[in-house]
Amino acid sequence: MNDAAMGRARWPVAMKAATWAAAAGLAWTLALPAVAQNTPAAPAAKTKPASPARPGAKAALPGVTLEKAPAWVQPLTVDEALSASLPAAPLQVLLVDRQTRLEPRGTVRFIHAVRKVGDTAGLQRGAQIELEFDPAYQRLALHQLLVWRGTQRIDKLDLKRVTLLHREKQLERQMVDGRMTASIVLDDLRVGDRIEWAASLIGDNPVFGGRFVDTEWTRSELGPTGQMSLRLLAAPERNIRHRVGDPAVEVSSQVREGWRETLFRRKGASQFHFDPQLPSQLYLQDQIDLSEFADWAEVAAWAEQLFAKAMVRTPEVDAVIEGIRRQASTPAEQVRLALDFVQRDVRYFGTEIGANSHQPATAEQVLRQRFGDCKDKSALLATLLGGLGVQATPALVSNYYHQHAATRLPSPLAFDHAIAAVQLDGKTLWLDGTRSQQTGAATERQSVGLGRGLLARAGTAELATLPAPQQALRSVTVDTFDFPKLAEEGTLTSVTTYHGDMAEWVRDAKANLSAADFEKAVIGDLLRVYPSLVQNGPPELMELADRNALNVTLRFRTGAFWRFPEQRLLVGDFALMSLVMPLRLPDQNPRTQPLRMSLPGIYRHSVRYQFGEEVFAQASNSRFDEVNKQFELHMRYESLPREQRIEGELIQVGEVLEAADWTRHRDALNKIWPRLGNSLSVPAVSPAQADKVRAEQNALVESGRSGKLGLVTRDQFQARLRLVALEQQLAAGRLSPKLRAEALLAQGVQLDHLGRRTEALAAMKQALALDAENAGVHAALAVNALMRQQDADAVSHAEQALKLAPSDVAPRYTRAWARYFAGDWAASRDELKSVLEARAEVDRSYGAIWLYLASRRLGEDGLGAIAKLQPAASRPDWPYPVLQLMQGQQTFDAALAASRDAGQPDRGRECELYFYAAQKALLDGDKAQARRYLEKSLATGVVEFNEYAMAQRELQKLNR
Repeated sequence: MNDAAMGRARWPVAMKAATWAAAAGLAWTLALPAVAQNTPAAPAAKTKPASPARPGAKAALPGVTLEKAPAWVQPLTVDEALSASLPAAPLQVLLVDRQTRLEPRGTVRFIHAVRKVGDTAGLQRGAQIELEFDPAYQRLALHQLLVWRGTQRIDKLDLKRVTLLHREKQLERQMVDGRMTASIVLDDLRVGDRIEWAASLIGDNPVFGGRFVDTEWTRSELGPTGQMSLRLLAAPERNIRHRVGDPAVEVSSQVREGWRETLFRRKGASQFHFDPQLPSQLYLQDQIDLSEFADWAEVAAWAEQLFAKAMVRTPEVDAVIEGIRRQASTPAEQVRLALDFVQRDVRYFGTEIGANSHQPATAEQVLRQRFGDCKDKSALLATLLGGLGVQATPALVSNYYHQHAATRLPSPLAFDHAIAAVQLDGKTLWLDGTRSQQTGAATERQSVGLGRGLLARAGTAELATLPAPQQALRSVTVDTFDFPKLAEEGTLTSVTTYHGDMAEWVRDAKANLSAADFEKAVIGDLLRVYPSLVQNGPPELMELADRNALNVTLRFRTGAFWRFPEQRLLVGDFALMSLVMPLRLPDQNPRTQPLRMSLPGIYRHSVRYQFGEEVFAQASNSRFDEVNKQFELHMRYESLPREQRIEGELIQVGEVLEAADWTRHRDALNKIWPRLGNSLSVPAVSPAQADKVRAEQNALVESGRSGKLGLVTRDQFQARLRLVALEQQLAAGRLSPKLRAEALLAQGVQLDHLGRRTEALAAMKQALALDAENAGVHAALAVNALMRQQDADAVSHAEQALKLAPSDVAPRYTRAWARYFAGDWAASRDELKSVLEARAEVDRSYGAIWLYLASRRLGEDGLGAIAKLQPAASRPDWPYPVLQLMQGQQTFDAALAASRDAGQPDRGRECELYFYAAQKALLDGDKAQARRYLEKSLATGVVEFNEYAMAQRELQKLNR
C-alpha cells in the first residue's frame, strides 16, 4: 500500500483455497489473505482501448510515455509544518496527492508523491518506485521525477531509467493478470534527499460497463504520511457515492466549471503495518470507497449480465450434463456429481487479464481448457446444474472481509470471490467450485464463515446471509488409553474426525507434504503432551462416506506413562489439545487493539482410560461449565471401577476479542486451563488393599497415642505409616520396574529413618537391581553405608550418584563425611571447599561447620578456613548457632537455647548440637566432655538423623 498504488478496479476473484497449515489441527490462526503492497484501488467508465501517446511524447516502452501533467490538475505542495511534525522514520511520506478525472475518453488517475529519506534504512525503499498498470486497457504517463538535495533540483525523468516488468505476483496462487510494472530504481540517493514524482494512469476496465468504482488507502506502508489528498472530478450528473472509514478524513464537495469536485484529505497519518492478528474490518477504516452503483440491486444486475454471457449451453456442455444425468437420478446426487466435476476435473487457474478480472469465461471454454478460476467455476457449476433442472445462481462473497462486506459501498470491489447458491430440497446450499479437497454429499460441503454474499441475479436488492461458522462442527477427538496391567506399558489410540474446512486442510496437507512432514504435523501435539509415547505405525486416514469428513487414527505405545510422586499415587497427564489450540492467545500482554480469534465452531475431545482391573473404589461423576461471550466450555467427568472418562466440548463463539475484554478473557482462560490439561491420579493399590492400609494405619495412630510404639519423633511415626502403605503398594503389582525401584528406595529410606539399617540396605539393593541408573538409589545407599560405617562403599555409591546427577550436592556431602571418618581429612576438606563455592551452601552453614572440623583435624587454622563463610541473612537460621559455637562466638548454653523451636525443645537440633559440640571437645582434647555430649546426642533418640549414627560411631571409637 505505497504511494505508488494506482487504481486496479478488479476482484482478486480467483482466490484458490490455500494449503492452510500443514495438516489438521494444524493451523489454528486464521490464514489471512495478505494485504498486497499495492492494495487495489479501482478504475471505471467504459471506453475505447488505451489511446496512443500524445503528439510529441517520447514513446520508448509499450504503454509508457513521458508527458506533461494534465492541465486540469491543481498542484499540491508539501506542507512543511506538517512534515516537520511527522515522527522520525527511515522513510517519511510527505505528500500523496491523487487527482482523478472521469473523462469521456477514459478516466485519468494522476498521482503526485513526495518522500524523504530519514536514515540509511530508508534508502532502498525510497529509491524504488513501482507503478502497476494493465496494458489491456491502460497506459502510463510519467510526468516528473526529481531528487531534491537541499535546494538542489536533480531531474531524473528519463525513459531509460524505466524497466518494464511482467511479474505476475499471484502466479503462486494459480492466477495471471497480465499486469505490467514500470520499475524505476534511482541512483545516487542519499540520506536527507526528497524524492518527488508524478504520473498518470489513463484508461478504464470495460468490465464495469461505464460505472466508476475505486478504493483508495489513506495511509502508506512506506512511512508516516504528512498529507493525503484525493480529488475526484466528475460530471455533475454522475452520482459518485463515497464511504470514508476514518473520521480524520475531511470531505468537501462543490460544483464549478462544469465539474463536481469532491475532495478528501487526511493529515498526519501513522505508518500502515499489516497485522494478521487484527480483525479484517479494521482495515476498512483506512479506506475510501467510491462507487457509481446506486445500490446492491445495480451490482447484482451488473453481475448477472456478466455471468449470463458465460452460462451458455453448447453441445459440449450438454454432453457433460447428460453424463451426470445418466449416473444419478436424484437431484441431491446430481448436485454432488456436478460439484465433483467442477472441483476435481477442472483444475484451478485464473486468467484475469483486462475485463477477465471479473468477466467469467464461457462454460464451453472452461470445459475445453479444463481450468478456470472461482468465477469461471461458479458459472460452469450453475450452468451444469441449470441443465439438470436444479436452480443455481453465482454469488459474490468476500474471502477477507466476510460479513463486513456489507459495510462497504455497493460495488463489485466489495467482493473478492465467487461461489454458487444452489437450491436443493427447499434449502440454499452455498457451494464453492474451487475447493478440490471436498468429499461427500453437497449438503456437507457448504461454505461457512463467509458472512454475506450477493446473488448475481437481477432484482436482488439485499445481501444474503450465509451459514455462520459458530455452529459448524470442526473436529471430534477420542483418545483411548488402554492399560491391561498398570505395571506394564499400555496403548493409546487417538482418533480425530475432522469436518468441513479442517478435513480439507488435512487432505491438502496429505497431498502436498512429504510423508515424514505430514506425520510430524499430525502427531506433534500428542508427543508434546505425552513425551513417553512410542509411535506404533503411521497415521491411518479414512474417509467417511457421504460426509465431508475423515478420520485420522494414531496409535502409540504409552512407554513410561505413569509417575509415582512421593510414592503415594500413580499419576499420568492428560490434555484436550483440540480444545486448547483454538483458545490460545498469541501472547499474554494486554492489547490496545482487537484480536482476530481462531476458527469459530464446535470442537469435541474426550480422553478415556481403560484398566484391566478395578482401580477406583466407587463410581462418580461431575460437570463443569463456563459460558461467556467468547466461548462456551462444557466438561463432564466420570469414574467407573475400571474406567475414567474426561469429555469436553468447546463452542468458539466470538470472532473478535475487543481490547477492553482482553483481561476478562485472559482470566476466563486461566480459570479453565486446568480443566483442559492436568493429571489423572490412580491408586497404586487395589480397593481391598486400600482398606487394609487404612485399617493398619489407624491402628498405628491409636498405638502412637497410647505411647506403645516407642517412637520419639514425628518423622519416625510418619516412617511407620509410610511403610504400611509401601508394603501394600509393592504387593499390589501395579508398579513398573522403574516405579517399583522408586517404592523400594522409599521403603529403604523409611527403614533408615527407623534405624533399621540392614533392612534398609536390602530394600535399596532390590531397587538397584531394578534400576541401576537411578541416582537417588545410589545416593541413599551412600548414606546407608556411611551409617553402617562402611566408608569405602559410601564413597563408591556417592561417586556413582554424582555421575548420574552431577548437580546434586547431597552425595558430595556424603562423600566428604565418609572421607572424614575414614581419616582422609584432606580429601574431605577439599570436597567441602568445593561445595562451599555455592552461596546457598554457605548460607546453610553445615558445610562451614564440617570444613572447620576437617581443617582442625589436619592441624590447620579452622577459624581461618571459615572466616569468610558467613551466611548472608541478617538472622541466619539453624545451625548457625553451632557455627558460632565452633568459632567461640557462642557458648554451649546459648546454642542450646537457640536450638529450641517456638520455645519448645527440638530433638533433632539437640542431636546435632551435642554431636558437633563433642567433635569440638575432641579437637580441644577433652575426651570426657566429648563422651558426655555424644551420650546426650544418642539420648535424643533421633535415629533418622545422620548425626545420630555419627555419634554412635564416635562413642564406640572412644569406648575402644
